[in-house]
Order: sequence, then C-alpha cells, then structure tokens
Amino acid sequence: MVTPFYAGASAPRNRACDSHVASLPASAGAPPVPPGSGTAAVHPGLTPEVQVALLTAVDEAVIAELGDLAGVIPDHPRPISAVLALVDAGLLALDLQAGFDASLRVWRPTA
Repeated sequence: MVTPFYAGASAPRNRACDSHVASLPASAGAPPVPPGSGTAAVHPGLTPEVQVALLTAVDEAVIAELGDLAGVIPDHPRPISAVLALVDAGLLALDLQAGFDASLRVWRPTA
C-alpha cells in the first residue's frame, strides 16, 4: 500500500484558499524565525541555517519562486521538501491555483 507523503487534508498547502488571498504577499518586513523560537519546522535535514536562508530569501523577494528557493540551498539533498516543510509549519504559503513547477509562487502568510 502506498502512503502519500503530503496527502493529509490538514496540510496547510492542501487547504483551499480564496484567489484574492493567493495574490497577496505577506508583509515584506516580517523577520525570519530565529532558531530555537519554538516555531521551527520539523524535517530531516532542515537545519536552522537552512530555515533562516529560505525565510530570508522569501522576505527579500516578497514573493519568491520555488526554483529560486531551491537555488538558495544548492547543497541540500531535498530542497523542495525543505520548502514544503516550512509550508506545513505555516511559515510559508504556496499559490494553490498554479501548477507545481519551478515558477510556483511562495510567500510568507499573513498573521
């Protein structure tokens, strides 16, 4: 039996969102989550340094593309999984109306 890795209905990226919400970026001035703040995402290989690098890249771009975020951590064995772990933790959001490719838009969700 195959168990899908990201098929849970409670995963934030699997929840439906209004199209107007998907087009709005989070505040550009939101600081990255510091390591040890208690809201860190749990994922093998998602070190605090990788987490801060991804969140900083999104904050600088306001709306980043998935391919660009993978380029921020080129030596990571599973860069897309690292980004998705931050989505699962609620620290990043995806454009659920778009196709899943390198140009998928990623931003910080509003509080």
